[in-house]
Amino acid sequence: MITVTYDHQFLYSPDLDGQHYPRLTLRVSNPHDPTQALDIEAYLDSGAQRSLLNGWVGNALGLDILQGPQLTYESTAGTTLTATLHRIRLEHADLGSFDVEVGFSSTPIRRNLLGRDFFNLLQIGFREHQLSFYITATP
Repeated sequence: MITVTYDHQFLYSPDLDGQHYPRLTLRVSNPHDPTQALDIEAYLDSGAQRSLLNGWVGNALGLDILQGPQLTYESTAGTTLTATLHRIRLEHADLGSFDVEVGFSSTPIRRNLLGRDFFNLLQIGFREHQLSFYITATP
């Protein structure tokens, strides 16, 4: 038997539609100007290869979301959108801070998504039936 231990437990939180989802409130900041920062909610999405944030978040951080390397994201429904990649800092009081390259959408999206690139920085476990998830910051 394999046993995995976690340092932190979080409960799924209800969305506007009344459904519960695993999400975190994070402080996002421009690593070149930490005074440009704001708090966002982002959904943990193990089906997303890369994290994707609303373009307005990048603009609020002082980033030019129309400039930089572009990446096409495709949903399971087959729709696509283009995002521009930028390095940002993500901070959480319990989990610490992480510098990560995320995509900023050029069109509005319903949810900010933390994908497997974010999962690579942490150890994450889900208990769907209990509507809870667990995280340990990996060394």
